[in-house]
Amino acid sequence: MKQKLLLAITLIAFLTSNAQVTILKEINDSGTSSSSPANLFVFNNNIYFAADDSSGSNSPGDVDLGKELWVTDGTESGTTFVKDLRAESASSSPSFFFEFNSTMYFSANTGSGNVLFSSDGTEAGTTATGGTFVFNPLEMGGIVYYILSTDANGLYQFDGTTQVKAANSGTEDVQFSGGQFTSLNNKIIGYGKTTTDDPTIGIELYGYDPATDTYTLIKDITGDDGNAGISNFVTIGSEIYFEATGKVWKTDGTTDGTTAVSAAASINSTNNYFVWNSSLYFEGDDGSNDQLWKYNPAADSILNVSNITGSTATGGNNHDPSDYAVLGDYLYYRGETFDNSSGYVFRTNGTTSELLDDTIKDIDEITVLNGKLYFEGDDGTSGNELYTLDPATLSINKVFKDVLVVYPNPTSNYINISSKYLNNDFQITSLLGQIVKKGKISSSKIIVSDLSKGSYILKITKDNKVETKKIIIQ
Repeated sequence: MKQKLLLAITLIAFLTSNAQVTILKEINDSGTSSSSPANLFVFNNNIYFAADDSSGSNSPGDVDLGKELWVTDGTESGTTFVKDLRAESASSSPSFFFEFNSTMYFSANTGSGNVLFSSDGTEAGTTATGGTFVFNPLEMGGIVYYILSTDANGLYQFDGTTQVKAANSGTEDVQFSGGQFTSLNNKIIGYGKTTTDDPTIGIELYGYDPATDTYTLIKDITGDDGNAGISNFVTIGSEIYFEATGKVWKTDGTTDGTTAVSAAASINSTNNYFVWNSSLYFEGDDGSNDQLWKYNPAADSILNVSNITGSTATGGNNHDPSDYAVLGDYLYYRGETFDNSSGYVFRTNGTTSELLDDTIKDIDEITVLNGKLYFEGDDGTSGNELYTLDPATLSINKVFKDVLVVYPNPTSNYINISSKYLNNDFQITSLLGQIVKKGKISSSKIIVSDLSKGSYILKITKDNKVETKKIIIQ
């Protein structure tokens, strides 16, 4: 299929938003101290998470119980402490939540070791299972596979009752590095090594077949003793996409079917993969620093969605997208603006990207519950706490047209426009909505040589209608 690089958009919608981002509850209400909510997980129509009320004012007994298990139903009054899993002020730090057979499981440190807990969501129903602390749980075929902290990257399985090491009909286990693995066609695909192969091929792409209890090398991506650096496994259709040596790769589970995605060959340092509407979204750098990219396998096309531009002298222009969540017709995520490295709430419709709020920073772990977004954030005065955003409260001004023609585009000095726009008002804004130039059109040319290089939106108001066009200044 012919590869396409989508660097221009004919139909473009420019949106400006006034988001209603509000703090759900200041769990740690001692000034700027943070409760730092983490590992948000939806179970039984609630969100469970780890948080630290060091002030003790919202905890049982009004004392500091450390970072422990909390729950919210999406309301302030319904955001409460669940259980103290480690004595006194020491933290159990619940993490690696997963649901299996209608029960919630997670790992926590009890003080005498890291263990696996099961829970029905209540204090009384949250108990240690006797299993060991787990990393990166994955359900496949009615069994949960994961890595144990007590066995260096060894693969284990859990049936809801007992933990056992994955059976191996061969002579040597594969150690999956950092718990980086996923499933495809009832097989485990992951980033692993064996003691024998590591000195000659490094850490590479391996598979495990529970039906035959066998480990196999799928592909030595580096072709030498170096490590492939594989991470970010996601699945689209019958293929797994992943990062290797900083590039976008894909596999169907076979050696010949494991290849680099050539349409994304110019993009380096890829990270934070996510699948939405059968397309791959990821962070990557093609020379414009870390932006949000979209790869459409059906069209074999690549698109820079964010186009966050700015001078490196004013803080750089890394967008660093991460922490994705789908709600309605949008993909929400954490991203940075061209002049600020703090993470804010953004969203994309798959073509363009928009900043929803520039007041709540340090966004993390965006999670959806009952049509609303929940995440960690910081307003600068309350510390890192639990915030919420209801998209229904967004005030959106959307205007779009496809009849406005400008040329040359890209340009460096000026753009030509039709004489029918004479004596009408125009604005040129950044992709974040900042007005960089405005005035009345007095000739067929608009001078843009005074603008920095980057992408902008030209808006012309004519007959009480707004027409827009994306322009690129070189």
